[in-house]
Amino acid sequence: MGRAVRPFRDKIVLATKGGIRLTGTHTVVLDATEQSLRASLEGSLKRLHVDCIDLYYQHKQDPKVEPEAVASCMQTFMQEGKIRHWGISNASADYIRRADAVCKVTAVQMRYSLMARWHEALFPLLEERNIGLVAFSPLANGILSSEVRNADQYDSSLDFRSWMPQYTEEGRERNRALTELLEELAAQRKVTPAQMALAWVLARKPWIVPIPGTGKLSRIRENARAADIQLSPGELEALDRITKDQTYDVFGSWERSAGQ
Repeated sequence: MGRAVRPFRDKIVLATKGGIRLTGTHTVVLDATEQSLRASLEGSLKRLHVDCIDLYYQHKQDPKVEPEAVASCMQTFMQEGKIRHWGISNASADYIRRADAVCKVTAVQMRYSLMARWHEALFPLLEERNIGLVAFSPLANGILSSEVRNADQYDSSLDFRSWMPQYTEEGRERNRALTELLEELAAQRKVTPAQMALAWVLARKPWIVPIPGTGKLSRIRENARAADIQLSPGELEALDRITKDQTYDVFGSWERSAGQ
């Protein structure tokens, strides 16, 4: 990755995370101690062949480490010139407030899409604190692209989407009204459902940045063109009406119930 971005390093925001460890059994262990965060950061700097990370995230809240301690650690990294900004992934409102009071939080990364809107409860806090939202899974792990119909196309030993509840028959049926509306609106504009879904995220707030994932150059280009789509008030109202009071993201529902 470091070699790939070197020619245009000054034109991108380079972001990565720390705060977790993998054990020998591939179990994720939360570890937001300074020792762990520093080890992850130093490893990233070395592997990416850079001197500084633009945005360094705490991967997830570690219940054993207070947010003030994490923020103080990030402040030290800034003073050392190893990171420019820091953020938190999957954080509560209280955690964000306490961390931001010690060292300015630049961004919070959360699951956010047409199918997962529960984090909108954080919007007033983010606006008050001038914190950006980085929306991961803005296409709900592919469902909103209308390119994915079920989990059979994924290798169960390599791709976690193979066991996501939203790809089950129940999940697809629950999402049907939304995906059909998205396809209809996209067809009217002669764009893709994925572009419509991303345009909706971009229209929500000027300080939201979606980060769709893909392994194909054609999809990267397709996703980028979503920034040129300005949804009409009618389109926004239709999408808002069908999603505002419902949780379509079955995986997200499971994720929350599991305390993730």
